[in-house]
Amino acid sequence: MAKKDSQYIQQLRQTSDPIEAYYLALELLAQSRQRDVIDAAIRTLEHSDLDDRARPALREAFSYYADHPTRDSGALIREKITRLLLNLQHPDEVDIFLRGVETYERQPVRDISQNLRTVALVGLSAIKPGLSHLYATRFLSEVDDSSGFNGEPIMTAITLLERHEVIAPIYQFLLVSGLDALEAGHNEIVGKGLESLGKDFPISLYTDLTEIFAKRDRALVNMGIISHIIDYRVKALYAKLEEIITTTRHDELHNYGVVMLAASRDETLKNLLFQLAKLGPERQIENFLEALALVPDEQAQVLSDSLKKRSSSRKQDDA
Repeated sequence: MAKKDSQYIQQLRQTSDPIEAYYLALELLAQSRQRDVIDAAIRTLEHSDLDDRARPALREAFSYYADHPTRDSGALIREKITRLLLNLQHPDEVDIFLRGVETYERQPVRDISQNLRTVALVGLSAIKPGLSHLYATRFLSEVDDSSGFNGEPIMTAITLLERHEVIAPIYQFLLVSGLDALEAGHNEIVGKGLESLGKDFPISLYTDLTEIFAKRDRALVNMGIISHIIDYRVKALYAKLEEIITTTRHDELHNYGVVMLAASRDETLKNLLFQLAKLGPERQIENFLEALALVPDEQAQVLSDSLKKRSSSRKQDDA
């Protein structure tokens, strides 16, 4: 590290004046390409009130690392800079966001720059929504280039398309790539897609999707189906909803389903919860008690008391 850089970092650590720290960080970002210096500058800027004065240094640093990607392994620096530019919400950053969504870096085979593409997609959507829809659609087709940890950038792509009511690409993803995504372990992505098709999605087409995915009994996948049916009151699929809840081998999915029934504040779904609670096996009593506690109803309290007695009796028998 150059002596001047070291002095700046020391000064940055010692100052208690946020304005002085802001300008020092910008100066460091503009003049140095040492990793520890850049990291220190970015950390300071992340806790500063940014304004347009930060843009030149941020843009220059992003461009440098985009041109020299080996100095930014995993695109971590570019991701952080893009987040800072995103917070500024300046309309002239479209070129930065486009470079971000176009970045793919494989080490040695799998891509490791998903988070940069994700942040850049969010930035692009605020400036060029139509263009962001096209990139979101492309990301939906790139299951192998999505993160195995958080499903990005596909998760954000689905969220963006749903928010803008651009549903067709999500439906196409489920039809064309949904099963491949399951094979790759991306259950959360498929569940997110099934949850995000909107209230006006045709029931007949959604029924076909449930036939494809529900029988596989993937917890995160079927949570998406449960959410869609309950959120949009798809009465034609209440029988499928009951089937998913009563036949799953996953306790967490059963818990999610009955809690969603309770939280729906819908008379038909509340009665379904009561019916299931009366007939449910003893191993699921705790799930039903949690759900019934959410229902402000005398019948729910009576049923809850009955389940508690049933559970207590079983424990005494086991003892």
